[in-house]
Amino acid sequence: MLYGHGEIKQKLRQLGKKNSLITLHFNDNSMLSTVVDVLADKNLLVLDYGSDEELNQKLLDHNRAVIKTDYDGITAQFSISDIRKARLKGQASFACPIPESVLWVQRREFYRVRIPLSETVTCELIHGDNNRTEYPVLDISTGGIALLDHNDELELEPGNVFHNCKLTLGEHDAAYINLEIRNLTPVNPNEPSEGTRCGCAFLNLSGDFEISVQKFINMVDLQQKRTEE
Repeated sequence: MLYGHGEIKQKLRQLGKKNSLITLHFNDNSMLSTVVDVLADKNLLVLDYGSDEELNQKLLDHNRAVIKTDYDGITAQFSISDIRKARLKGQASFACPIPESVLWVQRREFYRVRIPLSETVTCELIHGDNNRTEYPVLDISTGGIALLDHNDELELEPGNVFHNCKLTLGEHDAAYINLEIRNLTPVNPNEPSEGTRCGCAFLNLSGDFEISVQKFINMVDLQQKRTEE
């Protein structure tokens, strides 16, 4: 369950960017829609207006709904209220306050470990005019990594792809890899200065380096279990 306002806005924008179909359930009725926009300065979520005017009016009369959707295998659910008819860029829309919480059920395909203080794992990304910048890695799996962007230098968006990134597993191994940005969340929603967590997926990771990553994960996992004993 997500409660951070910044994280909720980001998830809703992801739904809009992918044009994910959402289902509004209200008073024994249901209708399909999409997220049109998230107006953070006005605290408004804007949804596509339906083609069935009678159903649209029933939603406005009921004035609240539960929204459910599936996003890349992730189940999302949240409630909205104070729903009004509005116009955005000349198009009829529904507008309502941004929800205060969102259920975001993500089933991980890969086992992931946090990088312990005893290990230094970094990843260099090329951006701008062929500039290489090194970022700390927060956690790792054989499917991807999470980077820490202290100063929001990257100006990333989900879907951005970086090629020839140098991933260094401390003193154990290193390789040049390709990454796709999947999600961005504040490390601490109450302290934006602590930076952004950038969730990244490996693209076409070589078999040899995947084995190196798995060995590193096994080593970290064993260290953590010994510490807990």
